[in-house]
Amino acid sequence: MKTTTLSLLLATSLILRSQIAAEGGEYGVASSHLSLGEVTRAVLESNPAIKEAENRWRAARERVRQANAWDDPRVAGESTVHRYVDVPPNAFMDQAVTVEQLIPITGKNLVRGRAAAAEALSVFEEVRRVQLDVIAKARATYFQLANAYDQLEINSKNLISLRQIADISRSRYEAGLESAANVLIAETDYSKLQETRTDLERNLSDAQSQLNTLMNRDAFAPLSGPGTATVDHAHLSVSRLRAIGAPMLPVPSTATLV
Repeated sequence: MKTTTLSLLLATSLILRSQIAAEGGEYGVASSHLSLGEVTRAVLESNPAIKEAENRWRAARERVRQANAWDDPRVAGESTVHRYVDVPPNAFMDQAVTVEQLIPITGKNLVRGRAAAAEALSVFEEVRRVQLDVIAKARATYFQLANAYDQLEINSKNLISLRQIADISRSRYEAGLESAANVLIAETDYSKLQETRTDLERNLSDAQSQLNTLMNRDAFAPLSGPGTATVDHAHLSVSRLRAIGAPMLPVPSTATLV
C-alpha cells in the first residue's frame, strides 16, 4: 500500500510539467522560430533550480520510508579459541551467534513517519513554487525577447524613413527650397534613433542571455527569434473557471504519505 501511494505521488509531481508544456503548445510554430512551448519544455527539463527542488522531493519521499521502517537487526558472533577451565568438551559451545531485532511496540516509528511525511509535504509545495516561479520568469523573458525583436523592426523602418527625410531636406536645402534648421532637425532625429537602436540591441542581448540561462544553456549560445504569438479571446464558462481555479497538482496528505 505504501509503495503504491508513493508511486502515485511521484506521478502527480509530473502533472505540472505536462500541463504547463501543453499550455505553451498554443504558441508553437512549425518553423525555425523559437516557440513558447519549446522554451517551457526546455526549462522544465533542464533548469538547475527545478532539478534541485525535484531531488529534494525524492529525498524527502525516501526519508518517509526510512522513518516508518523498524530498526536494523543486530547480529553478533562469539568464538572461544582456548578454554581456561577444565570442563568437558560438551559443557558449553565454543561458537555462538545471536540475532536481535527491536520491535517498536510503542509506535515510535509511526511518529517518526508522520513527522517525515509532514516535512515531505513542505518540500512538495516548495517544488511547485519553484516550478511556477521559473516558468513565469521564462515566459516573461520570452515575451521580452519578442518585444525586443519587434522594437528593432520598428526602429529599422523609422531609420529608413528618417534617412529619406534627411536626404530630401538636404537636397531641398541645396536647391534653396529648405532652411538649414529643418535639415539639422532631420539629421538630429536620425542620430537619436540610432542611439535608441543601441539600447534596443542591448535589451535583446540581455533577454537572450537570460533565456539561455533559464534553459541551462550557455549564455552566449545562439537563439533563434521567437515565433509570432497569437492570443485568442477567452470564452470561459462557470465549469471552466472552476477547473482553472482548482490546484494544478493534487496535494498529498500526511496520512497518504505515511
